[in-house]
Amino acid sequence: MTTNYHHKRRAKSLITGLFSCSLLFTICFLTSCIDYDDVTREVSVDIQLVMPEEFTQGSDMEGHTVTLTQLNTSNTVTATTDAQGVASFKGIIPDVYSVSTSWDITPEEYTQLTGDPIVNEGAVVSGNINSQLLTEDQSTTPLRLNTQLAINRSLVIGKIASSGCKDNNNKNYVVDQYIELYNQSDKEIDVAGLYIGLVESNSTPAYTLPQLEEKFNNEVIMLKQVFRIPLDADHKVAPGGTVVIANCAIDHTVNASASHNLLTADFDVNDTRPKNAYVNNPDVRDMDLVYTYVSSLPIMNLTQGGPCALVIFRTDDNIEDWDLAYNYGKTSGNQWKVMPKKYVIDAVEILKKSAKGIDLATKRFYDDLDAGYANIEAASGYTGEIMYRKTSSRRGKDGHKILQDTNNSTADFKVSTTIGIREYDE
Repeated sequence: MTTNYHHKRRAKSLITGLFSCSLLFTICFLTSCIDYDDVTREVSVDIQLVMPEEFTQGSDMEGHTVTLTQLNTSNTVTATTDAQGVASFKGIIPDVYSVSTSWDITPEEYTQLTGDPIVNEGAVVSGNINSQLLTEDQSTTPLRLNTQLAINRSLVIGKIASSGCKDNNNKNYVVDQYIELYNQSDKEIDVAGLYIGLVESNSTPAYTLPQLEEKFNNEVIMLKQVFRIPLDADHKVAPGGTVVIANCAIDHTVNASASHNLLTADFDVNDTRPKNAYVNNPDVRDMDLVYTYVSSLPIMNLTQGGPCALVIFRTDDNIEDWDLAYNYGKTSGNQWKVMPKKYVIDAVEILKKSAKGIDLATKRFYDDLDAGYANIEAASGYTGEIMYRKTSSRRGKDGHKILQDTNNSTADFKVSTTIGIREYDE
C-alpha cells in the first residue's frame, strides 16, 4: 500500500510539472507575440458617422462632435466631423474606448431631414459603441458609428371620452365627458398656461379644406371654444404622467354604472348654471374659459358621435386679439376664433360614422395636423366608447410608455368601453 502510494504521488507530481511547463511555455509564446512598443505607440483613428435611416431627405454630416472615452477612466478626447461625416483622431493611446456622439435637431430640421411633418419638439441623434479596441491606425478604413433618431415627444392628446353613455335609467348621459393628456417626454412638464382648443363642429364645416386654403392659405384653425389650464399655480406632470380634464369631476358610476369615477381629475370646468346636471366639484381646480362661441355654454362642447376635433397649444399671444370669423361667405351667425395653427402641439380629429361610412368631406384638418381621423362605432354616441392612443413598442428613459404618434389618428387610436382614466392598455 505504501509503495503504491509513493508511485502515485510521483506520477501526480510529474503530470503537474509537465502542465506547469506547458502553461509557462504558452504564456511565453503568447507574450513573445505582443510588441510592447505598441502600448506607447500612438495611433490615428477615423470615425465615420452613419446617419439614421429616417433621414431620407439627406443630412448635414459636418460639425458633429464625436467623443472617445478610455475604458475605466475619465479620459476623453473629442473631434468634429468633416463634410463627409468623418471625425479624425490623432495621437490616440492604444486601449479600449467607448465611442459616442449626440446632437439635437429642431422640429423644422426633423421635417426637412425626414420628410415627416409630425408635430414634435425636435429630436436627438445619437450613436454609441461601448467597448472598442483601438490599437492600430484606422484612417484608411474608418470605424463606422451607426446613429439612431429619438423624437423629443412632449404632450399628446392621449384620450377623448366624448361619446357619453346611458345612465342607470337608460337615459342619455353626457356629463361624464373628459379628455386626457399624456407626457411622452423624459422631462417633467409644467402644463400651467396650456390651451385646449375645440374646433367648430357644424354638420357642414364652417370652412371646408379648400375654403381654408383659399381664404387663409391653410394657416389657421377655426375654434369654437378655448380653455386654459390656470396660471395661478404650477401643475407639473412627470414623464409618463397624465392630465385629466373633465366637464364634471364626480363619481359618475353612481349615476351610470357604465361610466367612470372622475373624482381624481386634475381639472374641471366651472359650470354654475342653475338646475344643471354638470356639478362643479369645489375640490378640483377650474379651467379658465377663454372663449366660447355661445356665451351660455361654459362646458367643453364635445360632440357625442362627431365631428369633434381638438388641439392643444401654447402661445404668448393675447387670444382676445385673435380675429373672429363667420362661416365661409356669411356675415352673421356664430363666430369662430381664428387660431394660427403654427402654435399646435398636438391635434386629433374625430369624424362621425354613419351607415354610409365616414364623411371625409367634413374633415377640418389637413394631413400636417392629422392625416387620418378617429371615430366611435355608434353614430350618435351614448355607448361609453372612449378613444385612446395605442401604446408603442418604445419606452422612455425611465421605462414609461411612449404612445403611438404617427400623426394619423386612424392608425394611432383605438376604441374601448372598459378602459379607465390614466390607463393605456386594456
